Amino acid sequence: MDPALNQLLDSQDGVANVRQLNPSGISRAALKAAVKMEEVLRFPRGVLVDAQHWHATPTWDRHLLRAKGLLLGPAGDPGSAVALSHHSALAVLGIPFHGVDERVHIVRTDGRRSSSDALVCAHAAVSSRWVDSVDGIRAVLPIRAAFQVAATFGAEAGLVSVDACLREGATRDELIDAATAGGYGRGALAVRVVREFADGRSESVGESRARWVFSLLGLPEPLLQAEIRNAVGDFVARVDFLFKEQRTIVEFDGLVKYTERSDLIREKAREDALRALGYSVVRITWADLATPLGIQAKVLQGFALAKAA
Repeated sequence: MDPALNQLLDSQDGVANVRQLNPSGISRAALKAAVKMEEVLRFPRGVLVDAQHWHATPTWDRHLLRAKGLLLGPAGDPGSAVALSHHSALAVLGIPFHGVDERVHIVRTDGRRSSSDALVCAHAAVSSRWVDSVDGIRAVLPIRAAFQVAATFGAEAGLVSVDACLREGATRDELIDAATAGGYGRGALAVRVVREFADGRSESVGESRARWVFSLLGLPEPLLQAEIRNAVGDFVARVDFLFKEQRTIVEFDGLVKYTERSDLIREKAREDALRALGYSVVRITWADLATPLGIQAKVLQGFALAKAA
Protein backbone atom coordinates (compact mmCIF):
# COMPACT_ATOMS: atom_id res chain seq x y z
CA MET A 1 0.00 0.00 0.00
CA ASP A 2 1.11 3.56 -0.70
CA PRO A 3 2.91 4.78 2.49
CA ALA A 4 0.93 8.03 2.66
CA LEU A 5 -2.38 6.20 2.30
CA ASN A 6 -1.31 3.70 4.96
CA GLN A 7 -0.36 6.57 7.29
CA LEU A 8 -3.69 8.33 6.73
CA LEU A 9 -5.66 5.20 7.54
CA ASP A 10 -3.52 4.39 10.58
CA SER A 11 -4.00 7.89 11.98
CA GLN A 12 -7.81 7.56 11.82
CA ASP A 13 -8.35 4.06 13.25
CA GLY A 14 -8.31 2.41 9.84
CA VAL A 15 -10.86 4.65 8.11
CA ALA A 16 -10.69 7.60 5.70
CA ASN A 17 -12.66 9.39 3.00
CA VAL A 18 -11.74 9.97 -0.62
CA ARG A 19 -11.94 13.73 -0.15
CA GLN A 20 -8.86 13.51 2.12
CA LEU A 21 -6.62 12.07 -0.59
CA ASN A 22 -5.50 15.22 -2.42
CA PRO A 23 -4.74 17.26 0.73
CA SER A 24 -2.70 14.29 1.97
CA GLY A 25 -0.72 13.99 -1.27
CA ILE A 26 -2.25 10.64 -2.21
CA SER A 27 -2.99 10.00 -5.88
CA ARG A 28 -6.11 8.33 -7.23
CA ALA A 29 -3.79 5.78 -8.83
CA ALA A 30 -2.44 4.82 -5.40
CA LEU A 31 -5.99 4.33 -4.13
CA LYS A 32 -6.97 2.32 -7.21
CA ALA A 33 -3.96 0.03 -6.70
CA ALA A 34 -4.76 -0.48 -3.01
CA VAL A 35 -8.39 -1.35 -3.80
CA LYS A 36 -7.31 -3.74 -6.58
CA MET A 37 -4.89 -5.48 -4.20
CA GLU A 38 -7.74 -5.70 -1.64
CA GLU A 39 -5.69 -3.70 0.85
CA VAL A 40 -8.42 -1.05 1.07
CA LEU A 41 -12.19 -1.53 0.95
CA ARG A 42 -14.16 1.20 -0.80
CA PHE A 43 -17.76 1.95 0.16
CA PRO A 44 -20.24 4.48 -1.31
CA ARG A 45 -19.81 8.20 -0.57
CA GLY A 46 -16.05 7.90 -0.61
CA VAL A 47 -15.69 5.81 2.55
CA LEU A 48 -12.40 3.91 2.71
CA VAL A 49 -11.47 1.25 5.27
CA ASP A 50 -8.19 -0.58 5.75
CA ALA A 51 -9.00 -4.18 4.81
CA GLN A 52 -6.93 -5.72 7.59
CA HIS A 53 -8.57 -3.48 10.17
CA TRP A 54 -12.02 -4.28 8.78
CA HIS A 55 -11.56 -8.04 8.95
CA ALA A 56 -10.11 -7.81 12.48
CA THR A 57 -13.08 -5.75 13.70
CA PRO A 58 -16.06 -7.66 15.18
CA THR A 59 -19.14 -7.51 12.96
CA TRP A 60 -21.06 -5.43 15.50
CA ASP A 61 -18.30 -2.76 15.56
CA ARG A 62 -17.96 -2.36 11.79
CA HIS A 63 -20.93 -0.02 11.73
CA LEU A 64 -18.87 2.59 13.54
CA LEU A 65 -16.17 2.44 10.85
CA ARG A 66 -18.68 3.17 8.09
CA ALA A 67 -20.25 6.00 10.10
CA LYS A 68 -16.89 7.64 10.83
CA GLY A 69 -15.88 7.30 7.20
CA LEU A 70 -19.03 9.09 6.10
CA LEU A 71 -18.41 12.01 8.46
CA LEU A 72 -14.83 12.38 7.24
CA GLY A 73 -16.47 13.52 4.01
CA PRO A 74 -18.67 16.58 3.36
CA ALA A 75 -21.34 15.39 5.81
CA GLY A 76 -18.92 16.05 8.66
CA ASP A 77 -17.81 19.52 7.64
CA PRO A 78 -17.93 22.29 10.27
CA GLY A 79 -21.34 23.90 10.06
CA SER A 80 -22.90 20.80 8.48
CA ALA A 81 -26.53 20.16 9.44
CA VAL A 82 -26.02 16.38 9.21
CA ALA A 83 -25.96 14.24 12.35
CA LEU A 84 -25.78 10.51 12.93
CA SER A 85 -29.07 9.05 14.16
CA HIS A 86 -30.60 5.72 15.20
CA HIS A 87 -28.01 3.00 15.89
CA SER A 88 -25.34 4.97 14.02
CA ALA A 89 -25.50 7.55 16.80
CA LEU A 90 -25.63 4.79 19.41
CA ALA A 91 -22.48 3.20 17.96
CA VAL A 92 -20.57 6.45 18.46
CA LEU A 93 -22.02 6.87 21.95
CA GLY A 94 -21.17 3.32 23.07
CA ILE A 95 -24.80 2.27 23.60
CA PRO A 96 -25.59 -1.34 22.60
CA PHE A 97 -28.09 -2.11 19.86
CA HIS A 98 -29.73 -5.17 18.33
CA GLY A 99 -31.82 -6.13 15.34
CA VAL A 100 -30.79 -3.25 13.08
CA ASP A 101 -29.42 -2.91 9.55
CA GLU A 102 -25.91 -2.07 8.30
CA ARG A 103 -26.63 1.31 6.71
CA VAL A 104 -25.47 4.56 8.31
CA HIS A 105 -28.52 6.48 9.50
CA ILE A 106 -28.55 10.27 9.46
CA VAL A 107 -30.83 13.24 10.06
CA ARG A 108 -30.48 16.96 9.45
CA THR A 109 -31.20 19.85 11.78
CA ASP A 110 -31.99 22.47 9.13
CA GLY A 111 -35.44 21.18 8.16
CA ARG A 112 -34.17 19.46 5.03
CA ARG A 113 -33.72 15.77 4.26
CA SER A 114 -30.62 14.20 2.75
CA SER A 115 -30.74 11.47 0.09
CA SER A 116 -30.44 7.76 0.81
CA ASP A 117 -28.35 5.14 -0.98
CA ALA A 118 -26.72 1.77 -0.37
CA LEU A 119 -24.60 3.17 2.47
CA VAL A 120 -26.84 5.86 3.97
CA CYS A 121 -30.45 5.93 5.17
CA ALA A 122 -31.63 9.53 5.58
CA HIS A 123 -34.57 10.38 7.84
CA ALA A 124 -36.76 13.42 8.44
CA ALA A 125 -35.13 16.40 10.14
CA VAL A 126 -35.03 16.79 13.93
CA SER A 127 -34.67 19.82 16.15
CA SER A 128 -31.10 20.80 16.95
CA ARG A 129 -31.91 20.33 20.65
CA TRP A 130 -31.71 16.59 20.05
CA VAL A 131 -28.17 16.73 18.65
CA ASP A 132 -24.83 17.04 20.38
CA SER A 133 -21.18 16.70 19.37
CA VAL A 134 -19.16 13.72 20.63
CA ASP A 135 -15.43 13.91 19.89
CA GLY A 136 -16.25 16.17 16.97
CA ILE A 137 -18.98 13.88 15.62
CA ARG A 138 -22.53 15.24 15.53
CA ALA A 139 -24.97 12.64 16.82
CA VAL A 140 -28.54 12.47 18.07
CA LEU A 141 -28.75 12.20 21.86
CA PRO A 142 -28.78 8.57 23.01
CA ILE A 143 -32.32 8.31 24.42
CA ARG A 144 -33.82 9.89 21.29
CA ALA A 145 -31.65 7.70 19.03
CA ALA A 146 -32.82 4.62 20.96
CA PHE A 147 -36.46 5.51 20.34
CA GLN A 148 -35.61 6.11 16.68
CA VAL A 149 -34.41 2.51 16.61
CA ALA A 150 -37.72 1.37 18.14
CA ALA A 151 -39.71 3.33 15.54
CA THR A 152 -37.71 1.96 12.61
CA PHE A 153 -36.79 -1.58 13.66
CA GLY A 154 -39.45 -2.54 16.20
CA ALA A 155 -40.04 -2.68 19.93
CA GLU A 156 -37.52 -5.40 20.79
CA ALA A 157 -34.69 -3.58 19.02
CA GLY A 158 -35.66 -0.32 20.68
CA LEU A 159 -36.02 -1.88 24.11
CA VAL A 160 -32.43 -3.12 24.08
CA SER A 161 -31.11 0.40 23.53
CA VAL A 162 -33.60 2.28 25.74
CA ASP A 163 -32.88 -0.11 28.63
CA ALA A 164 -29.17 0.57 28.09
CA CYS A 165 -29.74 4.34 28.15
CA LEU A 166 -31.59 4.05 31.47
CA ARG A 167 -28.81 1.83 32.78
CA GLU A 168 -26.29 4.52 31.82
CA GLY A 169 -28.17 7.20 33.75
CA ALA A 170 -30.95 8.56 31.55
CA THR A 171 -33.88 9.69 33.72
CA ARG A 172 -37.56 8.84 33.36
CA ASP A 173 -38.24 12.49 32.54
CA GLU A 174 -35.70 12.34 29.70
CA LEU A 175 -37.26 9.09 28.50
CA ILE A 176 -40.76 10.62 28.43
CA ASP A 177 -39.47 13.78 26.73
CA ALA A 178 -37.81 11.78 23.95
CA ALA A 179 -40.71 9.36 23.53
CA THR A 180 -43.28 12.14 23.20
CA ALA A 181 -41.19 14.39 20.95
CA GLY A 182 -42.93 13.11 17.83
CA GLY A 183 -41.48 12.45 14.42
CA TYR A 184 -41.67 8.66 14.72
CA GLY A 185 -44.23 8.15 11.94
CA ARG A 186 -45.57 4.63 11.66
CA GLY A 187 -43.26 3.55 14.47
CA ALA A 188 -45.09 5.63 17.09
CA LEU A 189 -46.83 2.55 18.55
CA ALA A 190 -43.52 0.73 19.06
CA VAL A 191 -42.16 3.85 20.75
CA ARG A 192 -45.11 3.93 23.18
CA VAL A 193 -44.69 0.24 23.97
CA VAL A 194 -40.98 0.65 24.71
CA ARG A 195 -41.62 3.79 26.77
CA GLU A 196 -43.88 1.80 29.12
CA PHE A 197 -41.80 -1.38 29.20
CA ALA A 198 -38.24 -0.03 29.47
CA ASP A 199 -36.34 -0.78 32.67
CA GLY A 200 -32.71 0.07 33.36
CA ARG A 201 -32.39 -2.87 35.73
CA SER A 202 -31.92 -5.11 32.70
CA GLU A 203 -28.15 -5.40 32.78
CA SER A 204 -27.40 -6.59 29.25
CA VAL A 205 -28.74 -6.96 25.74
CA GLY A 206 -29.57 -10.57 26.54
CA GLU A 207 -31.58 -9.68 29.63
CA SER A 208 -33.57 -7.02 27.76
CA ARG A 209 -34.37 -9.47 24.99
CA ALA A 210 -35.28 -12.23 27.46
CA ARG A 211 -37.67 -9.89 29.29
CA TRP A 212 -39.31 -9.02 25.97
CA VAL A 213 -39.73 -12.71 25.14
CA PHE A 214 -41.32 -13.40 28.55
CA SER A 215 -43.84 -10.65 27.82
CA LEU A 216 -44.65 -11.97 24.34
CA LEU A 217 -45.21 -15.44 25.80
CA GLY A 218 -47.65 -14.11 28.39
CA LEU A 219 -45.54 -15.32 31.31
CA PRO A 220 -45.96 -13.61 34.71
CA GLU A 221 -43.85 -10.48 35.13
CA PRO A 222 -40.62 -11.41 36.93
CA LEU A 223 -38.74 -9.32 39.48
CA LEU A 224 -35.44 -8.01 38.10
CA GLN A 225 -32.11 -8.29 39.90
CA ALA A 226 -33.87 -9.81 42.91
CA GLU A 227 -31.96 -10.56 46.10
CA ILE A 228 -32.43 -14.04 47.53
CA ARG A 229 -31.94 -14.52 51.26
CA ASN A 230 -32.17 -17.59 53.47
CA ALA A 231 -34.52 -18.15 56.42
CA VAL A 232 -32.38 -16.05 58.79
CA GLY A 233 -31.97 -13.20 56.32
CA ASP A 234 -28.46 -13.95 55.08
CA PHE A 235 -27.75 -12.92 51.50
CA VAL A 236 -27.48 -15.88 49.11
CA ALA A 237 -27.57 -14.44 45.60
CA ARG A 238 -28.80 -11.72 43.30
CA VAL A 239 -30.56 -13.22 40.29
CA ASP A 240 -31.48 -11.88 36.86
CA PHE A 241 -35.16 -12.81 37.00
CA LEU A 242 -37.33 -14.11 39.84
CA PHE A 243 -40.81 -15.45 39.24
CA LYS A 244 -41.69 -15.03 42.89
CA GLU A 245 -44.98 -16.90 43.16
CA GLN A 246 -43.63 -19.77 41.08
CA ARG A 247 -40.36 -19.85 43.08
CA THR A 248 -38.47 -20.00 39.80
CA ILE A 249 -35.25 -18.18 38.98
CA VAL A 250 -34.17 -17.52 35.40
CA GLU A 251 -30.58 -16.57 34.66
CA PHE A 252 -29.43 -15.30 31.29
CA ASP A 253 -26.17 -17.10 30.58
CA GLY A 254 -24.08 -15.00 28.23
CA LEU A 255 -21.21 -17.49 28.60
CA VAL A 256 -18.68 -14.72 29.16
CA LYS A 257 -18.44 -14.71 32.94
CA TYR A 258 -17.01 -18.21 33.26
CA THR A 259 -13.38 -17.71 32.29
CA GLU A 260 -11.85 -20.02 34.87
CA ARG A 261 -12.76 -23.42 36.28
CA SER A 262 -13.14 -21.73 39.67
CA ASP A 263 -15.91 -19.56 38.19
CA LEU A 264 -17.85 -22.66 37.23
CA ILE A 265 -17.36 -24.21 40.67
CA ARG A 266 -18.56 -21.01 42.35
CA GLU A 267 -21.58 -20.79 40.10
CA LYS A 268 -22.54 -24.41 40.77
CA ALA A 269 -22.32 -23.82 44.53
CA ARG A 270 -24.49 -20.73 44.16
CA GLU A 271 -27.07 -22.66 42.16
CA ASP A 272 -27.08 -25.53 44.66
CA ALA A 273 -27.74 -23.03 47.47
CA LEU A 274 -30.70 -21.59 45.59
CA ARG A 275 -32.17 -25.03 44.93
CA ALA A 276 -31.71 -25.91 48.60
CA LEU A 277 -34.03 -22.99 49.39
CA GLY A 278 -36.72 -24.53 47.20
CA TYR A 279 -36.16 -22.54 44.02
CA SER A 280 -35.86 -24.04 40.57
CA VAL A 281 -33.14 -22.48 38.42
CA VAL A 282 -33.53 -22.12 34.67
CA ARG A 283 -30.72 -20.98 32.38
CA ILE A 284 -31.26 -19.45 28.97
CA THR A 285 -28.62 -18.59 26.38
CA TRP A 286 -28.24 -16.46 23.27
CA ALA A 287 -29.31 -19.44 21.15
CA ASP A 288 -32.52 -19.83 23.19
CA LEU A 289 -33.59 -16.27 22.35
CA ALA A 290 -34.11 -17.37 18.73
CA THR A 291 -36.75 -19.91 19.81
CA PRO A 292 -39.25 -18.31 22.23
CA LEU A 293 -41.31 -21.49 22.51
CA GLY A 294 -38.20 -23.28 23.73
CA ILE A 295 -37.82 -20.63 26.45
CA GLN A 296 -41.46 -21.08 27.37
CA ALA A 297 -40.97 -24.83 27.75
CA LYS A 298 -37.90 -24.31 29.96
CA VAL A 299 -39.61 -21.77 32.21
CA LEU A 300 -42.82 -23.80 32.57
CA GLN A 301 -40.72 -26.84 33.43
CA GLY A 302 -39.05 -24.72 36.10
CA PHE A 303 -42.45 -23.76 37.49
CA ALA A 304 -43.43 -27.44 37.65
CA LEU A 305 -40.19 -28.49 39.36
CA ALA A 306 -40.52 -25.78 42.01
CA LYS A 307 -44.13 -26.74 42.68
CA ALA A 308 -43.18 -30.39 43.09
CA ALA A 309 -40.27 -29.63 45.46
